[in-house]
Amino acid sequence: MPSTPTTSTSYVIPARPEALINITEELRTSDPDVVKICQYIKEDVALYTSILSTINSAYYGVGQNITSIERAVSLLGVKRVFNIVQLAALKNSLANVGPMERFWDTATEVARISAALSKQFTTMDSDAAYTLGMLHDSGIPLMILAKPDFKDFLRTLNGSSLVEIHDAEIAEYGVSHYHLSAELAKKWNIENSTAEAIRRQAVYESTFAEPADDNEHMRIKLCLLLLARDISDAYRHFWRIPDPSTPLINLIPVLNFLGISDFDYADLKEDIVNQLSLQQ
Repeated sequence: MPSTPTTSTSYVIPARPEALINITEELRTSDPDVVKICQYIKEDVALYTSILSTINSAYYGVGQNITSIERAVSLLGVKRVFNIVQLAALKNSLANVGPMERFWDTATEVARISAALSKQFTTMDSDAAYTLGMLHDSGIPLMILAKPDFKDFLRTLNGSSLVEIHDAEIAEYGVSHYHLSAELAKKWNIENSTAEAIRRQAVYESTFAEPADDNEHMRIKLCLLLLARDISDAYRHFWRIPDPSTPLINLIPVLNFLGISDFDYADLKEDIVNQLSLQQ
């Protein structure tokens, strides 16, 4: 397993809000009380508002304006609403970084592409793939909070690959935002395979070179994330490296692992980029 630098205490990972902790505990019971879960959400006004806004977005396609958590649970189910709660709570917890609309737009784009790819190539739950995409760079706001110069530092890495970005961050700050993203996912009780896929974004080549083992599920998630990032990058929506001069990712080991030809992937990539263009 790749070595992980020690996370500095200067990087503060936000604690989960009380509402999310209570909902998590309720879902661990043999017979979760949906009424209680809805009440926990409504007690956190900011969270409640964020969740309804998210549910009514085009991605969930409910086809009607949802104005209550109870109705959302009825339509989407407790599990899917819980995924929305986690992501809304995380976004709210990172709000003190300041305006980062382009960052969240990119995270959402990668999340949607990850979910689409999961349906195309795997049997993975698409909501789990969506969560993976949303969290893949979540360490960036933590780095900005701890190091005010970090945003400017990222701009100096325009055109760099994932590996080069990772190495430059380690050299400058002693930690990579990929590691912080993974630590945040773990602290927020996101599935371990998701956290590990996020952590290994910059060491993917050595990850795919490892012998088959119990980490197979993690490697599939890593594949989806890397392909989603490549497609998002092709769309030039990647806020800190809009027009890379070198490839962000070496796709060969990723496509080989999934058993996809570069020709088939090129067609798929073009289709998704066209879909993204039409959504603008």
